[in-house]
Amino acid sequence: MNLRVDDRIKVLALESLREVRARALIIASGVQKRHLQIPGEKELAGRGVVYCSTCDGPLFKGLDIAVVGGGNSALEAALEMDGVARSVRLVARSDLGGDEVLEGKVRSSTGIELLPHHQPVEIHGAEQVDGLTVLDREAGATQRLAVAGVFVEIGLFPNTGFALDLVDTNERGEILVDSHCRTGVRGVFAAGDCTDTHDKQIVISVGEGAKAALGAFEYLVAQV
Repeated sequence: MNLRVDDRIKVLALESLREVRARALIIASGVQKRHLQIPGEKELAGRGVVYCSTCDGPLFKGLDIAVVGGGNSALEAALEMDGVARSVRLVARSDLGGDEVLEGKVRSSTGIELLPHHQPVEIHGAEQVDGLTVLDREAGATQRLAVAGVFVEIGLFPNTGFALDLVDTNERGEILVDSHCRTGVRGVFAAGDCTDTHDKQIVISVGEGAKAALGAFEYLVAQV
């Protein structure tokens, strides 16, 4: 799939070889969660392997969990689950790399155990997650953590590859938009998680989608 502009017409070429032509276009292609790509992750997704602490965190009340990642999303997830879960282990491939204030809160928490320089190797369980094997990258030894949940918080990537040659993006590939969801390309708007909006939540994306629709309508009305 790719996107191009033919005079004032926006042309979206689909993988089926069909072309969709329109005078205005709203890109709302969302994002994908980065995966660990280790044994057990795919098989136990939704059965202890989760990708959103806000969505699924309450299901792990009183249980032992591991949060995988060292950036802001992992730090926020660990803090969010501290006090919900019985114990939280924060597994990071290197050292923590989030905002200083978040790092400070995580390091001062008595309910969060830090495992820096540890790499997830395998997620265990038959019907539900019951363990996570991690490799100590400095010592070269592995250990199995007895956890009921593995929260994968290693970032997102936007589904914008088809539009990179047309619209401006930031270093993460997120589409740059103004306050009216305009991309800078006449008649092309973008909304939701695929843009450079700061927070990635459904309710925010819905609002941004409404703004983009209004912007596209105003654009079409103004055309002669």
